[in-house]
Amino acid sequence: FRSLHRYKKSVLDEMHRINSITWNKFSFTLYLVPSATPRPRYCGKGNFFYVKGAGDNKKLFKYLVESEDVPFIYTACKVDIKSYFPIPKGMHPIDQILAEMGYIRPISKPDFDNVAKTYCDMITGVILSDDCIIIEGNSSKYYSWKPRIEMTIEYMNDFDCEYNKKKYRNKTG
Repeated sequence: FRSLHRYKKSVLDEMHRINSITWNKFSFTLYLVPSATPRPRYCGKGNFFYVKGAGDNKKLFKYLVESEDVPFIYTACKVDIKSYFPIPKGMHPIDQILAEMGYIRPISKPDFDNVAKTYCDMITGVILSDDCIIIEGNSSKYYSWKPRIEMTIEYMNDFDCEYNKKKYRNKTG
């Protein structure tokens, strides 16, 4: 604890600097039926794992945003994903209305975390430098007559410390 007292002013100064870093927010909607990432498969010939369809998802996302002004994020970020699944046709009409209003929510497959993984992987390399920069995430499932995925990304305008800045620079060369 002696060293803590010695660094008190520096720690307080850094806390103030980090708290003053502004955050940007970016949102977009993909009008697709939400889906989950399938389990990785092992390719014995090349001794590696792959996720079926991941490359196609990334190509689709690049195509969807190629004319948009999207940021390229390399600092810490928070991701919020809202997945709107089709309302089941077998649901009672009253329940369908309540589902559209958000009162009735999906409790079936796919799992919320697998859906989040699909769309975080999809934007990696296009909007996110790497999905390891996601420090916080939320994934919610809803029903809707208009299936879609709504994503909101909040990201820092600067690095929070030199260590993280160096890690990013070393990774990118």
